[in-house]
Amino acid sequence: MVLLLLTSCDEVGRHNVLTFFFDGVPPLQTGTSETRPSNMKDKKATEGAPAGDWHIHAQLKNCVDCHGEQRQSGFSGKVHLVAEVPQLCYICHREYSALESWMHGPVATGECLLCHEPHKTKAESLLRQPVPELCYQCHDRQAVRATKNHAEESYSRCTNCHDAHASATKSLLRRTFLEKPAGLDYQSEIFRRKYEEASRKAKSDLRQGQDFLAVSRTAMDYLEGGQWWPARAYLEVLLDSNLITDAERPVLSQILQQVIALQTNPPAEPRQGASSSTADRTPTAALQALRDQRNEQTRRVAELYYRSVQLYRAGKLVEARDGFRQVLAVDSLPEPMRETAQTYIDKIDETFRKQMEQAGWRLLK
Repeated sequence: MVLLLLTSCDEVGRHNVLTFFFDGVPPLQTGTSETRPSNMKDKKATEGAPAGDWHIHAQLKNCVDCHGEQRQSGFSGKVHLVAEVPQLCYICHREYSALESWMHGPVATGECLLCHEPHKTKAESLLRQPVPELCYQCHDRQAVRATKNHAEESYSRCTNCHDAHASATKSLLRRTFLEKPAGLDYQSEIFRRKYEEASRKAKSDLRQGQDFLAVSRTAMDYLEGGQWWPARAYLEVLLDSNLITDAERPVLSQILQQVIALQTNPPAEPRQGASSSTADRTPTAALQALRDQRNEQTRRVAELYYRSVQLYRAGKLVEARDGFRQVLAVDSLPEPMRETAQTYIDKIDETFRKQMEQAGWRLLK
């Protein structure tokens, strides 16, 4: 019946039939028809092209982009899509989950349609409701108004300060907002939270038995990414631990002071062709040099340890005991290896004692 009506009506008649039976049918366009955009990731694909009071999804001009060419069976309530949401959306739109550290709940769960209407809407960006009414579907209105720095005139402009998809901050604050004087308090708060989170993580790493090389590797990762506050937290925890030697402590302390200086005066972008001597003075390079020294020391100690074990098994107890004593003199020696080396020394000493006792009995006889 619907098919018969569609084939017998003019454009206005077909539009009236479609809007009666189906939701999301766009209004009739006046004037010349628009061509399909060449770049599907342009602004129209993101926000919806305005048409009078309506904002229209750009792909609505070609239904098969989303629904494919498969025919719908009867009046089935299940709509055929060429891919599941959100993968369907990522064909045209950015995959926000791969861009930033913090994501809005609906983005994290792939529920794009909680906030966006896929066909048309009277709200910008194809939102189901205008901001802030859409936001108050999940966020408590009174709690928002009670939050620090939410000025009375800002209630209707949530997205002026917050990104609705993803951000580098837990509060989903926009980078442009953080760069403004009004965002300085937020920026300081973000730095403080990152520092405290990294400090807790570093202490947890120590409790789980991570060694100097593993903990300093994490600090290196933060330094290489220019994340000075988490790097500082890891270095401070490392300095307070028993994982570093007395010889390493002043070097690590100097690296920490360099990081603190970089917090207040971040480095400019490196010039093309800058000399390697400049790079060698960075805390990253200094920490890497310290790690290299520890690696080399670990290699030498391991060789001495296993050589001493071989000497012990060959019955060369004097040389073995001397080797194990040298191993025990290393401050950074892992505790299990220290205990094992001491056990070998105790066995050698016990052997020497028994040999002396046997020699004494023979003299008495």
